[in-house]
Amino acid sequence: MLNLPTLSDSSAIQSLKAVIILKVRPRFSSLLLCLGLLSSIVACNPNPSKINQADLVKTDTVELVQKGIAKSRQGNFQAAVKDFTQAIKNNPQDVNAYFNRGFAYSNLGELQLALGDFSQALEIDPELVEAYVNRGNVYLQLGNDEQAIANYVKALKLYPDDAFAHNNLGLAYLNSGQADLAQNDFTEAIELNPDYGEAYFNRGLAFSDLGQREKAIADFQKAAQLWKKQGDYQGSDIALQEIENLKSMK
Repeated sequence: MLNLPTLSDSSAIQSLKAVIILKVRPRFSSLLLCLGLLSSIVACNPNPSKINQADLVKTDTVELVQKGIAKSRQGNFQAAVKDFTQAIKNNPQDVNAYFNRGFAYSNLGELQLALGDFSQALEIDPELVEAYVNRGNVYLQLGNDEQAIANYVKALKLYPDDAFAHNNLGLAYLNSGQADLAQNDFTEAIELNPDYGEAYFNRGLAFSDLGQREKAIADFQKAAQLWKKQGDYQGSDIALQEIENLKSMK
């Protein structure tokens, strides 16, 4: 089982194992649009007494979710959970509240609660790609590679061009000893995002496991170059160390 970072980490590198990026995908744009539309319902109604009570509840719920997202961005996940929970009480069908509370729980290490919320989000919206990816991330943290793989595969069926999902599917394959399948998904991620340093690094690990030393070195070099260019000097140094490790195994 990998000792993975929380979802708040922008990246983390496991020596001799894998790079994991578990980032949230709260649907900020749709939430802001929804809030704007609901606010317009209230502002444009010439007779406030005739405002639909359901519209007011929806507006209040969206505002609570927005507050929770802001608190999550600040790292105040306990307070964010309270806002998302209140939003769910107001509207038990609010997919954004469940999804973002799952993210907050993940950061708090409450992985089973996170799983429950991502699953509930998918009950409401079975095509929410982000929920499959994040649920897969939690399963990866729990060491359940089979379930992680199933969730990433589902996400990619819905949206095949998700480089992040391809990378994490590759990680699940790599962690379960399927380096051949892993390198295929890392390659897909690289083709979709040529500046994806983590995918190059991870493919280097897969090539190393497959005994393809020169290909592994080339990928570690590419990862080091990209990370240095992007200002991630620690990641670059780790990729260069992987090259030294391979060269010392001659």
